Amino acid sequence: MQSLIPLLTIILSSHREWFKTKGNSGVFADLSKENLEEGNFQNSVLVEANFQGSNLNKSNFKNSDLRGANFHDACLAKVQFQNCNLEESDLMWANLKGAILDNASLKNAYLHGADLRETNITKDQIKFAYTNEDTLLPNCISNKEKT
Repeated sequence: MQSLIPLLTIILSSHREWFKTKGNSGVFADLSKENLEEGNFQNSVLVEANFQGSNLNKSNFKNSDLRGANFHDACLAKVQFQNCNLEESDLMWANLKGAILDNASLKNAYLHGADLRETNITKDQIKFAYTNEDTLLPNCISNKEKT
């Protein structure tokens, strides 16, 4: 399978246009099951984009709008999510081990079964997110403390 990394600039621009025009122009970013390891998504508007099952390990999403994005079952180890809006995103069963989440908003994000070990997620960040008994949190936070 050919990598889409060389086309990222075009894909990101087209999705931004899709979102801005409410789907009247541009193209929705369906990047499901793609290998986008170490991709640069910094300062992107990827609202509702589909990354389900993708390999995004070590990617950079700093300062991006990811509201409602689908990261279900994605590989997100060591991803940079600083200053990102991940509200209402689907991170269920995603591997976020080692991800950097400084100032990331996770309000109403779905974290069922997500691996958040070795992240710097805080109790305040997950306070209004959805977790379950399968969510793997850092040692400093337990599912019982979340509520």
